Amino acid sequence: MAKTSQHRYGCEIPEEFADVRSEWLQLLMEVGYVACGQGRPTQAATIFDGISAVRPKSELPLIGLAMAQMNLGKLTAACDTLVKRAKKLNPENLLVDTMAAMVFRMSGAVDESDAILNAVIEDGSDDCAVELARHLKTEDFAYLRERNRR
Repeated sequence: MAKTSQHRYGCEIPEEFADVRSEWLQLLMEVGYVACGQGRPTQAATIFDGISAVRPKSELPLIGLAMAQMNLGKLTAACDTLVKRAKKLNPENLLVDTMAAMVFRMSGAVDESDAILNAVIEDGSDDCAVELARHLKTEDFAYLRERNRR
């Protein structure tokens, strides 16, 4: 009988999936982000959740999953994915912090968002996260909050 591990939904993941090549997973990550950008967040969430099942110790697919959840208007789920799951896997990942700040900002918690974004900018160790943090400080996402009220 093949060795397996448990996925968070209770299904068993065959051990041979642990050997899935990183290049394939990177390609799937790109496909997930394209799906998000093309208005298919449900499919993107499925892709990112699948990648997370194969790489349960990586926070990277959880960032993508949170992005899909944001696009679905599921801000609480996105926040949980980032803060309760991704941050636990890698507390040092500033992109996780920046994405969490985006969720806070989208939900109207601008002060909380700014505190996180300022900390990311001050840390300065991840150029991508810092650039995104600077951009997010100029966004108010009022149009999204209005859309979500309807």
